[in-house]
Amino acid sequence: MDINNLNLEKFTGYGSKTSRKISITKSFSFGLPPAFYQENELDKFNFALLLFDKDNKVIAIKFAENDSDGGFKLATYGEGKKRGATFVARSFFNNYNIDPKLYSGRYEYEKINSDEHGQVFLIKIEAQDIET
Repeated sequence: MDINNLNLEKFTGYGSKTSRKISITKSFSFGLPPAFYQENELDKFNFALLLFDKDNKVIAIKFAENDSDGGFKLATYGEGKKRGATFVARSFFNNYNIDPKLYSGRYEYEKINSDEHGQVFLIKIEAQDIET
């Protein structure tokens, strides 16, 4: 093998989170990792609005520039391509009796456009097995 014939690319993502899944933490928060943040251009938004379908256990997240509709403030971390966001939604979890310890984890999302809600990110939450 001749190294001169290889198109080697330097890996520069050391320490970055490449997950695109939305996470729910045990501390009543949602996590939006850098890959998700960048791909969905969340730098344009400051708030997250939450909708919930109790019967199907589906959470819809809609991002907004302002809190005129009563959203949760996004807290960003990192810089550049390592920028992600999180938001604490204790009142949401408490209102719907969702125990974040049971539902913590990383969730695949589906991005859809709705006539009623605009662009939203849907996650179907499932209770996790908790060892006692």
